Amino acid sequence: MATYELLFRPGVTTQVEVDDRNMLFYAAHRKVDVLPDQAAVIDAALDNPIGADRLEHTLNPNARVVIIVDDITRPTPTAKILPVILARLAKVGIPDEAVLIFMALGTHRPMTYEELCVKLGDEVLARYRVINRDYRVGDYVDLGTTASGIPIAVNREIVDADFRLAIGNIVPHITSGWGGGSKIILPGVCSQKTVDRMHYAACLMQPVLEVVGQRDNQARVEMDDIAGKIGLDFIVNTVLDEAQHMVDVFAGHYIVAHRAAVALAQEVMVVPIPKPADIVIASAHPCHFDYWQGIKPYVFAHLAVREGGVLIFLLDGVERLCGDAPAHEKTVRACLPLTVAEQVAAVGRGEIADLAGLNVPLYHAMVRDRVQRTICVTHHLLPEDLALLAFDSAPDVQTALDHAYDLMGCDATVGIIPFGGETLTRVG
Repeated sequence: MATYELLFRPGVTTQVEVDDRNMLFYAAHRKVDVLPDQAAVIDAALDNPIGADRLEHTLNPNARVVIIVDDITRPTPTAKILPVILARLAKVGIPDEAVLIFMALGTHRPMTYEELCVKLGDEVLARYRVINRDYRVGDYVDLGTTASGIPIAVNREIVDADFRLAIGNIVPHITSGWGGGSKIILPGVCSQKTVDRMHYAACLMQPVLEVVGQRDNQARVEMDDIAGKIGLDFIVNTVLDEAQHMVDVFAGHYIVAHRAAVALAQEVMVVPIPKPADIVIASAHPCHFDYWQGIKPYVFAHLAVREGGVLIFLLDGVERLCGDAPAHEKTVRACLPLTVAEQVAAVGRGEIADLAGLNVPLYHAMVRDRVQRTICVTHHLLPEDLALLAFDSAPDVQTALDHAYDLMGCDATVGIIPFGGETLTRVG
């Protein structure tokens, strides 16, 4: 018998005991022997960009620069990276007033002042103009359509800039395979029409379990296409360990540098397992805020549990189902109980206007019935939330595991994913 500790969120832990004869795998990130100096690794990436020239060789003093930044739901250490980039812009002679920082919120709510201070740093927030607004408002520029017919409308502040630089992080993602790269443009800075159509189309382009962990997929092609159309000039993407230390930083072209970053992320975050387990215990951390984020670890965990198995899902859920994206609350609650076919039919009848809000219900419906039961251990989801998700509940992980053994038998194999929001498993 061994005891395993799991996080609900930073500072809130729980434990579970698993008999050695049942334990099949513990899927933790691969450890890096020696972490690079956290300041030097940023400079090294900017000094040696991949597929692009250095900023100092590209920019001129008259350039209007927009720096696109992901939001507080992403762990990107932007407050460490931004001052280094801004110092290089200043050396070129670009004044503060020619630099705009644009929060790529996608469909998420605008960030609070306190969140902006954490994300950008107090000094940057005080010195530079920052746009932090709901994606449903703003002035957008029509740039035609993607190859599949998705209309492209991008914030005018992005289009009108002379140079576009994006800061992001590489983690697994259910829509684009991996985060980072061109994803910060779509959905980050696009109009509601573009975001709605892309979210809905991406859900149906490929089976979700084929997409996660694959850099090249149909949705990513569309994202790269839009980034190319607006001219995403430079990216800075990080690969982090579980403690949010930078394992490495990749700068340069939004496709070439992104491919290099994904290659490292696969080494760190894709964990080999001998086979899918009968029972998987997965913590949603660090996607623990709500189910809008929690859908990602929920989907990822299905790669590790066999069909007909039991999934024990730990979701703190302080913002319940959709606190991070309240604009979609009504759609998420109405559609979570529906099948994929029922949701698609409702769209065809014109009954659902909020197509981006279908992102979570569609993915949920695609995997929900792969397992015999999902048992949720949560601090904040209410019984009505769990009923919409069709999740059973348990007061703690040990009770959930005992119930899972009742369903699967006392010899059932068990797998644990302690960092489920950023971990994928692969057999072999």
